[in-house]
Amino acid sequence: MGNTMLYVITSLSVGGAQKALLNLASSDFSRDYPPVVIALVEVDGVQKQFAEAGIPVHVLGINRLTQLPWVLPRLFGLVRKIKPQVIHGWMHHGNLFATLTWWLAGCRPVLLWGMHHTPEKATLERKQHALVLKVGRWLSRFPQQIVYVSRRSMQRHAELGYAMQHAQVIANGIPLGNNREQAAHYASVRQELGIPANARLIGSLTRYVPEKDIPNLLNAIRLYQEGGEDAHFLLAGEGMNAHNPALQPLLSALPDAIKVHLLGVRTDAQRLIAALDIATLSSQREAFPLFLAEAMAAGVPCVATDVGDIAEFVADTGTIVPVADAAALANALSGLLNQAPKVRESLGEQARQRVAARYSLNAVIQAYQQMLGKVATYSVSNA
Repeated sequence: MGNTMLYVITSLSVGGAQKALLNLASSDFSRDYPPVVIALVEVDGVQKQFAEAGIPVHVLGINRLTQLPWVLPRLFGLVRKIKPQVIHGWMHHGNLFATLTWWLAGCRPVLLWGMHHTPEKATLERKQHALVLKVGRWLSRFPQQIVYVSRRSMQRHAELGYAMQHAQVIANGIPLGNNREQAAHYASVRQELGIPANARLIGSLTRYVPEKDIPNLLNAIRLYQEGGEDAHFLLAGEGMNAHNPALQPLLSALPDAIKVHLLGVRTDAQRLIAALDIATLSSQREAFPLFLAEAMAAGVPCVATDVGDIAEFVADTGTIVPVADAAALANALSGLLNQAPKVRESLGEQARQRVAARYSLNAVIQAYQQMLGKVATYSVSNA
């Protein structure tokens, strides 16, 4: 299959890392490196989008470690049949299995790792994650290149003892929005949710996991409303629905007047983002949150917590607030929404231009092509 790029990812659940892979694998980059994907864990997610993009996907279904012995022969058969030129791990578990796949390949293709997470202290306190990180530290000497999506992620892995001689930062690539489509989405989403056309809409496409700090976000929403402000709030993503038992008491504590739209898992993220006046995240830990970058690409100004590389890529196109400070988050939302519409539009346009200049999908493709060119040259010179 020529220059086939075999991506090995933990799962195809709905998340930023998965979407970043879909963006890259379905881009012009696939002309030089036709993609094939192996997903370790079987979950409901974005398999349909990969299929629609014509990307072959093989799901191993390693939902329990006891299944591993039965899966290894299939993995061996797949890699020998695909004969990839490059094997690219994606996320921590995907990196470990990419290395195993590289060993099984026989022909020793180029091995890349992709780091989409920043392992802060809380991550290390989880036994399974701590073990995966320790194994990864030992194996990190094998890949020809380790790609980090943020400088903070690279710094933390260096502190944990990961090999750094072939490390570099390549942010997730963001397709730029289409103004005409965005205007249509702005109206259609509001119509779908019963939101008046002139109402202000704040949104967060996130997940109900500890690192996203949803309690802080909901507390900020409460403080925002108590300050006499009025807006609708769109919350979408895994666990962001009324059936989540952990979310129910937090929602019950909100005044009835607060208009929160819980959408759960959605696959039309770009359409939802286009309807927003402000995008927000209240995370305690991040590497490169794709949601904020997509919002900026759509011309939506952002309010977010100061974690990972968020402050660097948002810069002066939005507002950055301290972690776990609901009052600061509420005040920032209020301050930005109370700006004149022309000011917000100007900030949104600056955000769009910043993404186009620094984080566009084309820029990421060029970075990958340069990296693979150097790796190929190095491999030949050391053959």
